[in-house]
Amino acid sequence: MPRQAKVYIALIIFTGAAVLLFAARSWSSASIAQFLALLGITALSSTLKIRIPGMESTMSPNFVFLLLAMLCCSFSEVAAIALVAALVQSVWRTKRIRLVQVAFSAAALVLSASVAFQLSNFLLGLGAPHSPVIFAVLAGSIYLPLNTGLVSCVIGLVEGRSVLQVARNCYECVFPYFMGGIIFAGLVSGAFSRSTVWQGASVLFPVTVLGYLFSLSRIPIVAAVPLRSAAVPAHVEEELVGAGSSNSRHRR
Repeated sequence: MPRQAKVYIALIIFTGAAVLLFAARSWSSASIAQFLALLGITALSSTLKIRIPGMESTMSPNFVFLLLAMLCCSFSEVAAIALVAALVQSVWRTKRIRLVQVAFSAAALVLSASVAFQLSNFLLGLGAPHSPVIFAVLAGSIYLPLNTGLVSCVIGLVEGRSVLQVARNCYECVFPYFMGGIIFAGLVSGAFSRSTVWQGASVLFPVTVLGYLFSLSRIPIVAAVPLRSAAVPAHVEEELVGAGSSNSRHRR
């Protein structure tokens, strides 16, 4: 594996861990009940995985509920929900769980959700609480390219492919679904108040299940192929583990 890929993977994992540490130290919650409800719905939606053709990564409708969480939850709660969503998506119905893949996937999702949350609040300022629809669309528009970029970059570096080409292929597959999810999130955010967003998420969940079932006829289901839960190919972890074992032997 190229050295640049190893450095990039380590950097993303380290940055994601730093964000989680900051979120844990600054924990706050306006409504534990709503947080737990959104956490559960997001985790459940993370089990609806679809493999992206030509890539060793998956997508799920969990981003829709992440956007809804950004409307009513604190930064620390959003980071926690993103972490749980990534972990569930990585390990659910996965035959062989690889630590590097899980760590990278979790870090990438946490970073994407955190940046989308913070940047949207910064751009809208004091008007963010009063513009839920605009906030949902803006956050989704930030989240999609950022998350796609993080995943595409690691694939391009590891496999020696053009990052732009990988990103283009990824966009062609996920863009319609993400745009549909952003629209639904915007509609729900406009129909429910901040204190009842979890109810909107509950109403929206059956719609996402129907969308998932429809997408199975267009994109091969993850369960039909050997699963690799994150964007990091299998040989990445093998090389990193091998390097770690070698270093351990040298130290002895």
